[in-house]
Amino acid sequence: MAVSVSKAGPYYSTGQIKFSDFRRDFRAQQRKTTSGGSETFSTDTAAISASELLRNTSTSNSSPVVPNANENTSISTSNNWKVSQFRNSVKYYYVTLPSADEVTNLDIDDQNWNGNLERNIRKFMFIDGTCGSSSVSSPAATFSATTHNLTIDVTGDILGAGGRGGGTTGAPSINGERGGDALSISPGANANNVVVLVRSGARIYGGGGGGEKGRTGNNGSSGTCTSPECVHQYCAGSPNSGCMGCGGNYQYTRRPGCCRSTMRGGCVESVYQNICRSTQSSTTPSGGTGGNGGNGEGYNQSRSNGVGGGSGSCPSCPGGWSRSGGSCSQSGETGGSGGNWGDAGGSTDNSGSGGNAGRAIIGSNYSVTGTINGLTIQGLYNP
Repeated sequence: MAVSVSKAGPYYSTGQIKFSDFRRDFRAQQRKTTSGGSETFSTDTAAISASELLRNTSTSNSSPVVPNANENTSISTSNNWKVSQFRNSVKYYYVTLPSADEVTNLDIDDQNWNGNLERNIRKFMFIDGTCGSSSVSSPAATFSATTHNLTIDVTGDILGAGGRGGGTTGAPSINGERGGDALSISPGANANNVVVLVRSGARIYGGGGGGEKGRTGNNGSSGTCTSPECVHQYCAGSPNSGCMGCGGNYQYTRRPGCCRSTMRGGCVESVYQNICRSTQSSTTPSGGTGGNGGNGEGYNQSRSNGVGGGSGSCPSCPGGWSRSGGSCSQSGETGGSGGNWGDAGGSTDNSGSGGNAGRAIIGSNYSVTGTINGLTIQGLYNP
């Protein structure tokens, strides 16, 4: 990351200093509006007095003529004002993330502000490149220091992380994961004039929420399984009647009587047979598992639809057995779709919900201005 610092100044390092220079550089000068541009100067021919050129330390002044800055501490705030005190003085302070740079989790207040964040010099953070985040718990760009007169001037991209779908790796809950925030601003309770300026080509997008996991299908019911016929033969008068030899739980279903006779020991012995069957409950089929939710759109991932649920099944019996009754289970529900940038994830009939959308800007004590539409901002952005 090649974040750079520039200033309107330092002025008057050498040479003669004129009051007309003060009028031009401090009262008439307008800040540059692009990182690669230059300051401009309004038409100003009125006289300027020494009283106008005292260093202003009020943090409630949003546009001091001579600002309070670390570089300007030699300039008097009341008494003993001298022209020579303006050696190496500055009017504006700029920090720039170049358009070619792409960073994750940019900490804006951790840049080289030279101790000027809490002073009233007008400060500008040009975000021309891309700030992103791969974690919904970390905004793509963050400012969390006490400050005054700070403008975050966005031409590039600030992109929050997308929430993962319910049931996926890292998000085992049925709920879709919340989308990540793009820009977080917490400039302190006494902050003054903290502005996010949105340019026409900017993208400040909260991450989409993950979709909810689909509901498990309803279970089926069991039926009755009936075995193939088993024939048991026995002799009249023998105790080996019933369904001996057919295995446990067999009962005869009909008894046809004598099927043949044979001579044993000079006697005619009748041989009988029972036709036997067994019954038992079939399996109870479980409902198909619900499909995982889709991922929300984010810097770290593309949006995806929910996954289809598992198939249902029908009651089953052992091989060769017949089934009667029972019902098949239902297939699982398709998971909810992931949300687009700044949108919540889809919900299903499950007991949870899709993930909430990430915010474009979150925090307090800031204002948003510039080109605000569906192309530049996705997600909530007001404090």
